[in-house]
Amino acid sequence: MRRFWATWTGIVTTIVALGLVVGLALVPRLAPSMEDGVTAYINRDFVKARTIFKAFADDGDPVAQFYLGDIYRLGQGTKKDEAKAFGYYKKGANGGSSEAQYALGMCYATGVGGTTDYVEAYRWLSLSIIRLSPWDKERRDLAIKTRDIILKAMPQADVDKAKALVIAWDRNWTK
Repeated sequence: MRRFWATWTGIVTTIVALGLVVGLALVPRLAPSMEDGVTAYINRDFVKARTIFKAFADDGDPVAQFYLGDIYRLGQGTKKDEAKAFGYYKKGANGGSSEAQYALGMCYATGVGGTTDYVEAYRWLSLSIIRLSPWDKERRDLAIKTRDIILKAMPQADVDKAKALVIAWDRNWTK
């Protein structure tokens, strides 16, 4: 009888363990992914995209922070909120998202979400120019054009300060 119970216990333990392994393997598939958020965004389901991106942004994902910035800046599926957009762009830019760096630089250049600050605009646009993907030529060209315009409006001391900020950020980022 003991042998029966030992065998039976072993079988039950194996089945339970197998169930746990299969269950744990399915959990990531049940949770929305960043890809699900991007798909929702592309399909213009901004409420769903915002919900998915919010969870990732709260965990510090700079790409999700960029997307949330766009959603709030443009008022896609939510009330337009440039201050909130600016905050998400800033988090994403500091996290290394080249798209968020571009967006933050444009915000500083145009005053979206706060005040105009050419030193910060120069810094973030320069960083985005360095990091944007090769296929993002349109965004890079606009960043270069905008940076060149604000460069002409800046006194040399501000240009020097902005360049130092770019170098300092880049050094800290690559450590």
